Amino acid sequence: MPAAQAPATSRQQQRAHTRKLILNAAIENFSEAGFEAASLADIAGQAGVKKALVQYHFSTKEQLWKESATQVWTERNQQLAEFMADEGDTDYQLRMRNAFVATVEFTREKPYWLWFMFHEGASNGSRLQWLIDNFISEDYSLGQAFIRDYQALGLIRQGSPLQLIQLISGALTYNLLVAPQTLRATQTDLTSKEAIGEQVDLLLAMLTPS
Repeated sequence: MPAAQAPATSRQQQRAHTRKLILNAAIENFSEAGFEAASLADIAGQAGVKKALVQYHFSTKEQLWKESATQVWTERNQQLAEFMADEGDTDYQLRMRNAFVATVEFTREKPYWLWFMFHEGASNGSRLQWLIDNFISEDYSLGQAFIRDYQALGLIRQGSPLQLIQLISGALTYNLLVAPQTLRATQTDLTSKEAIGEQVDLLLAMLTPS
């Protein structure tokens, strides 16, 4: 019986591999072009499969978009959770620094989550509401809770948790958005490990209560 089951297992692995290729191609296309401009044909071409195979794995373009967004947020949350995990380390300042660095480094390597929000924020339609319902509302809740916790520890200055999390988010991601033009204009690479470390340390200093 194990031998008879092997082909099915192999087919399952092939389907999973193909699905992953399609999903990765979709993430890039949706983040770069937005939902409306991205096409299943382009996604299929980038994945190296036929369009019909994309439609076999994902019945509609919207389903593919939703699963793409889900993968992006899942990957981001997993990476942040690894850096924020409580392993008995009571150096909360270091844990906060690690979380900030993790956010920048993940966004540097996979900026897709930002572009998903930017594209749908511009259209202000049903897909933005879906992102809010499934991910963004929780991001706001967890972000503000993080601020309150670190304010209680005396590591972040007092102020509106919502305003502070917005300022922190902007400070951690804006440099990456302007990194190409900054490199051309100033020969400074804002994506380097050294630049990210300096960026985070400056932000921490600004957040420290006076």
